[in-house]
Order: sequence, then structure tokens, then C-alpha cells
Amino acid sequence: MLSEETVKQIFFQSDRPRKDPLIADEVDIMQFAHNIELYLAVEHARKEHARCVKIVKDLNRAVGDKLETLRPV
Repeated sequence: MLSEETVKQIFFQSDRPRKDPLIADEVDIMQFAHNIELYLAVEHARKEHARCVKIVKDLNRAVGDKLETLRPV
């Protein structure tokens, strides 16, 4: 989990100009950071699961098929 200090440092380093910026008022940056963390954790679990399924299927197709039905999260 990102610490509040880390989130603040990332936020304060996010002021570089870019084309078509999305500027938001009244956004809780800690809540936003937490939501990003949750999303990334789920995506990481899904990708890791898919990688494991591929490895297991290469070794044993039936076991890999069963593992594939046991979705993470």
C-alpha cells in the first residue's frame, strides 16, 4: 500500500504540462490512489493467474482447465 507521503510526492510531481490534461477539482487524492491500488492489485492477480494457468496447462491440460475455472478475486 502506498503511504500518504508517497501519494503526496507523486501528486506534487504531476504538474508537468501535457496535451489534453484532465484537471479535477475536489478529488481526494488518497482515495484516488487507493482506488488505483485496488485496480492494479486485481489486474495483477488476473495476469498472474493466467500465467499460472498457461504453465499448468503445458504440464497437465486437465489440471490447467480446472485451475482456469478457479478465478482469482
